[in-house]
Order: sequence, then C-alpha cells, then structure tokens
Amino acid sequence: METKLNIQVFEDLFKKIKTDYYKLGDKLPTEMQMREIYGVSRAPIRQALGKLEAEGLIERRPGIGTVVINNEVSGPWLPMGGFSANLSKKWSQLKCSTIDVSKVVAEEEVAQKLDVDKDSVVTRVMRVRIEQDVPTFLLINYYENVDIEKIKEAGEILNMRQFANEVLGVDFAHVTEEIRAVEADMQTSFYLEVEEGYPILQIKRTSYNSDFIPVEYVTYYVKSENWPYKVMYNRNEGNLDL
Repeated sequence: METKLNIQVFEDLFKKIKTDYYKLGDKLPTEMQMREIYGVSRAPIRQALGKLEAEGLIERRPGIGTVVINNEVSGPWLPMGGFSANLSKKWSQLKCSTIDVSKVVAEEEVAQKLDVDKDSVVTRVMRVRIEQDVPTFLLINYYENVDIEKIKEAGEILNMRQFANEVLGVDFAHVTEEIRAVEADMQTSFYLEVEEGYPILQIKRTSYNSDFIPVEYVTYYVKSENWPYKVMYNRNEGNLDL
C-alpha cells in the first residue's frame, strides 16, 4: 500500500512541477504539510521526493527546504560514467585496501541522505583503491541494516557496489550524484598521500532501491590527473561504477 501511495504523491508533484504550478526556484511544501495534503505517512512522502530528486527535478537543501531546480523530463539517454571507461581498461591493474569496517553514529549529512534518524547507527566501509602502488581513490560507503560480518569476512573488496548487491542483497535502481573540486583535508591527504590543500575530485552519491528508498550513501575522493571524470550516454542501458 505504501508503494502505491508514494507513486500517487510522486505523480501529483510531478504534474504540478511540469505545469508550473510549482515554478523553478519554488519551495515545495514541507514534509509535514505534505502529510496533511495527501493524508499519508512520512515514508511515501520521502520515497516520492527521492524519485523527484533522482529525476533531477528537485533539490533538498538543509535549512532551506525542497526546491524545484528543473522542469524538464529526463530523456531516454542514460549516463555511462564517470570513471567507467578507465575502470574497464585498468581493472586488472587495480588493488583495493580496506581501511575500516565499523558501526558508527550517522553524521547529519549521512543521516539525511540515508533517510534515518539523527544519531542512528549505520555501517561505514572505508577503502583505498590503488593503481600501480599509488593510492588514487578514497571511498567511504554507508549502509543501514546490512550484515557487517560479511563485509569484514570479505577482506579486500574492489567493487563495493557489486558486493553490496550480490552478497548483502542491496537493491540498486536509481542514483543521484554530485561532483565538485575540493582541497584535500587531513584525512584525505593522509590516505591519498598528497599534501593538505591538494586539488582532488569529491563525488557524493546516493543510491535508491526500486521503491526510491535510499540504500547507500557514498562519498569518495579521486586524484584525477589520470582519472578524468567522463560521461557518455547510451539510449538503452546505463553503467554505474564503483
């Protein structure tokens, strides 16, 4: 029943955005207001907003609210990227070192992205991906309600997404991803073996299951000299790496 409700909420909000009932830059009602408008619980509201965000129509901004950022429907061209091309070429040359697998209290951003209560306990997996003895990727994955012992027993996991899907049973259906240039902080500079302030790429990715419930949040950092972020498009199928 919850799934049907989230689709109803999504379709109504989608139509209102497409018809300029909610214009670019407008804030949508708060979740509490939507619960009253649609007469549903929190879960279908969150799932509907997740789908709208995955479609690139809205952006949820801490301290501001949910803002309409686009009113164009995504076409049939799905992205293939951003490091897929290099990964396919260099896969046999890569190694991955697991730094830490532990239960941690979710920081505010992690809690928001995974749609869990503040101070909830989540599983964090930290890894460094290495190319020819040079650390190139620092990857930090967060999950709720996964078997941490299976992760610990696996040892070095080169492809965390594949492992999460096949071993942990995580269903990946939709993804939102943000990319920006940042300066390496103390932690990142230590693991990537660069000086603090060194320019690197930061990618933040939230993955959702088929019901648009967030199932994974990843923040990763890349020394991009030999790893440019490149996106191609294919009409029929997408490819999400890492």
